[in-house]
Amino acid sequence: MQNALILAGGKSSRMGVDKTMLEFRGFASITHFLYDRLKVAFDDIKVATKQSKFNPSLPILLDGFDEFAPIFVIANLDKHYHNPVFIIAADIPLVEIKTICELSNLNSPVALASDGKHLHYLCGFYHPSVAIIARQMIQDGDLRLSNLAKKCGFKSLEFENSKQFFNINTKDEYEKANICSSISFL
Repeated sequence: MQNALILAGGKSSRMGVDKTMLEFRGFASITHFLYDRLKVAFDDIKVATKQSKFNPSLPILLDGFDEFAPIFVIANLDKHYHNPVFIIAADIPLVEIKTICELSNLNSPVALASDGKHLHYLCGFYHPSVAIIARQMIQDGDLRLSNLAKKCGFKSLEFENSKQFFNINTKDEYEKANICSSISFL
């Protein structure tokens, strides 16, 4: 697979600190952990962020927006990519590589993971052609990825192991995910 983009420019309001910078399982940060995991599957991985903040440094794609909404990054995909991009939030570090590979086989402008209860809009492939629709939605004041996916005719794949989509938002969730070496703790 070619391109992956880790989103690490959020507010982290529930955590109280920038969770993308927290040490994780022996790595300098959650973002470094996820970057290292994705290296086995992707030729090019970048981190979308508002500033260069990682030490050791990671390849970054500055998003350049004041707003904290992923649709702004998607609205600029066509400026940086020609092929589908796997987009994942840094706070979903446990997604299985097998899941990503299966998603890459869906032939759709937007291909999303599902656990049967939820669609995971920040764990999926987005084709750069959807950037035009995203820009129009931004102009219209609609920043919801659910609406973008619907407008683009998304496909989804349901995965039995919902624990891989564990989202780290609080200090308790961080502690659980950081201490346990497998995702069976959930």
